[in-house]
Amino acid sequence: MAFPKVKISDDSGNTVAVDTSGASNALKVALMAGDAIDIGDVEIKGHAAVFMFPMEVSSSGTQFPDLACKHVDIMANLSNTDVIYIGVAGVGATTGIALYAGDVYSVDIENTELLYADAVVDNEDLNVVYYT
Repeated sequence: MAFPKVKISDDSGNTVAVDTSGASNALKVALMAGDAIDIGDVEIKGHAAVFMFPMEVSSSGTQFPDLACKHVDIMANLSNTDVIYIGVAGVGATTGIALYAGDVYSVDIENTELLYADAVVDNEDLNVVYYT
């Protein structure tokens, strides 16, 4: 199956061309001087599956479970009464991403266990959706 040639222009009018009509999906970028750089095959894939789980967070910090993924969406439960902070080990009010009730944080990450949550009030909840 032959794919159409796609042309993209930057703000200055310089053209960037993606030609997938050949045997490979090589991305070739035309430079201003007319030279080209071949960066090799480019594969664009969606997610294989989507999963979700609820998570209760303590004020002392809670590590996310060990789940391989590509992307995570985290929403502070609508019934929460205070802020939950999202970050890495040692996350807190001065180092994390603050989520108030209903707020959402999204991150591309390889495993959910790299994330931690710290709640101002014990036993607040998160709703987590992760994509593999």
